[in-house]
Amino acid sequence: MQDMKEGMLRIREELGPEAVIIQSRRVRSKGLRGIFQSSRMEITAAVENNQSREKKSQLFQQEVPEFNGSKITSELEELKKAINNLVFRETLPKEDKEREQGEIKRWKEHLRQHEVFDELIEDFLQDIREVAMSETQLSQEIIGLLLRKKIRRILKTAPEKASPIQVFVGPTGVGKTTTLAKLAARYALYQGERVGIITIDHYRIGAVEQLRTYADITGLPLEVVMTPKELRQAIDRLNGCQRILIDTAGRSTMNKTQVQELANYLQNLPPAEIFLVISATTKSRDIQNIVENFKCMGYNRLIFTKLDETSSYGIMLNGIYLTDVPALYLTMGQSVPDDICVADLDQMSAFILGEED
Repeated sequence: MQDMKEGMLRIREELGPEAVIIQSRRVRSKGLRGIFQSSRMEITAAVENNQSREKKSQLFQQEVPEFNGSKITSELEELKKAINNLVFRETLPKEDKEREQGEIKRWKEHLRQHEVFDELIEDFLQDIREVAMSETQLSQEIIGLLLRKKIRRILKTAPEKASPIQVFVGPTGVGKTTTLAKLAARYALYQGERVGIITIDHYRIGAVEQLRTYADITGLPLEVVMTPKELRQAIDRLNGCQRILIDTAGRSTMNKTQVQELANYLQNLPPAEIFLVISATTKSRDIQNIVENFKCMGYNRLIFTKLDETSSYGIMLNGIYLTDVPALYLTMGQSVPDDICVADLDQMSAFILGEED
């Protein structure tokens, strides 16, 4: 057919007045001949029968949601509240807005002084800024409460378990041996357990003598091992103990070869709690290397030491954030066995927010 008018007449003759045009277009014949011929009109049409109409009608009725006046009213109320909040924010006196921004800025500086990672600070405060855009004024106390909630979501702790073997690993100078002695005395004197001690720290001058002094005072057996094979034999000799604590040599975080040599001792251990011991005095830029390079030790618990030697406690948040491993103990002093406690979310967040006694 040559045009739409002719097409419509033919469609009505062949399909009737109920026909519906689906598509129309101009086409040419295929091949070389089509180039020299005029184009033709191609029309696609269809007719619905009564049965298909009935099905479509039923389908339409099923898809129409039931009117819910209460739901619409509720949504309108929420929208009204949101608009009112925005209007309220816009009508706040300029000095109130500036005071609020000042409080957020002060908390940002506080977290930086505690060496919390910048990415965490920005994440915390961005959420708080969004709250400030839709809620009432945020005072210093309210911002502190919001920060506490966010910090607690990242911090992780774990209950004390009766794990028969506990291993202490970490960099040099973090207090592994002193921490082990505190826990050994705690288990033996306060909990009445039979405790054995093993040390593989035969590198540091005086390390064995220090641990032997602790063992003599508490009356606990001490084994000194020099090879991975001797470690397994020492564990067998202490099989009458309810708890075996293993001290390891401190290793430079940057010396991966030495760290791996130490990891070789732990490869064939029975299931154990392996504590990565981290000093609270560790710089935030160094914690990344520590947690990464000691991964080969298979640590599954954290201990933070020397909280009494710093006024910056963000390392606890940073360490748990990087490892996703719970903290079990905190230490704050050299006294054996007293200066150690089970890690607690409230206490840790209080340290970071400057609320500790």
